[in-house]
Amino acid sequence: MPVCARCETLPELIKGDATLFLWPPLGHTRGKLKKIFTSFGAVTDYGNGMSLAVTPESLPDLLEMVERGLTRGEMVDTHVLIHEGGGEPTLVDFNGLATLKAVVALYRSDWLLGILKGDRLRTFFQPIVHGDGNNEPYAHECLLRWADEDGGLKPPVELFSAARDAEMLFQLDRFAREAHIRNAAKTGGTSKFFLNFTPTAIYDPANCLATTFRIIEQVGLESDRVIFEVIETDQVDDVDHLKRILKTYQERGFEVALDDLGAGYSTLTLLGDLQPDYVKLDKDLIRNVHGDRYRAEMVSRIISLAHEFEIRVIAEGIETREEAAWLTSQKVDFMQGFFFARPAPEPLAMLERRRQI
Repeated sequence: MPVCARCETLPELIKGDATLFLWPPLGHTRGKLKKIFTSFGAVTDYGNGMSLAVTPESLPDLLEMVERGLTRGEMVDTHVLIHEGGGEPTLVDFNGLATLKAVVALYRSDWLLGILKGDRLRTFFQPIVHGDGNNEPYAHECLLRWADEDGGLKPPVELFSAARDAEMLFQLDRFAREAHIRNAAKTGGTSKFFLNFTPTAIYDPANCLATTFRIIEQVGLESDRVIFEVIETDQVDDVDHLKRILKTYQERGFEVALDDLGAGYSTLTLLGDLQPDYVKLDKDLIRNVHGDRYRAEMVSRIISLAHEFEIRVIAEGIETREEAAWLTSQKVDFMQGFFFARPAPEPLAMLERRRQI
């Protein structure tokens, strides 16, 4: 089975002497860079580019000065190749071509590499409950946490922000999926698990998902217990690409879900375009739904429309008894939120106390 070289490979910080090649887009950007570089050593000009010898000790300081001296736009438009060893870079070396912004972010966020290499991703589980009041959770959503050097657990916001800046979203998304799969398998039981993924982090589903499928087989999770959940549904630009991803999952026997379905036309049309097995209603749409005529009408219609398409509906972000009771009256399939249970290190086999609705 082929695998994706980009998803499978973590970037490396230089370990020895190297040459930094840069191709700035404009003359004034080139002038800024040359002024900075001259203070670090001899600069070689060639065509539209320039190069400078660097070491593991000098490169972080150089990049810090670059970040202070250039705008974000200039760093995005400048391309960089770091070539270790002597001689000219070969065509294969250009697989490591990156934006200057990504290289600066990588060296500023080297802690992210330490987390991924050090097996410090953790899974918290939040139950998804039946809408009819059944005490046994239907499934659990796998939520990412990471352990700092002292063992304290932190939310993933900083991780994903650093990964986007360093162009490592492909790797983080894959590492998170695989950590969830392994951690879910260790829990035993028969619960289903919702695993989040970002569509933009999957370049080619046949290759990018190969390792994910292999690990699911290795740990012995049955395909009907794994639901892949699209996050950032409201930001989907390439519907055809997302269709290919969902088709790849479904052909392997997995179910799929759309997250954060809201009132916007763009997200509602995805129901017909993608035909998922589940949709999750955005928590902003659910908040105070029982007391807001607009929200109530919108949610009621979405539930009816989804059921016409044989799509099951999960209302998330439920925090009050009143919200849960109203949703039950509308025959929502499943519910999720702090009202029922907060995320925890272990999935619940049974709710300790079903809250009265």
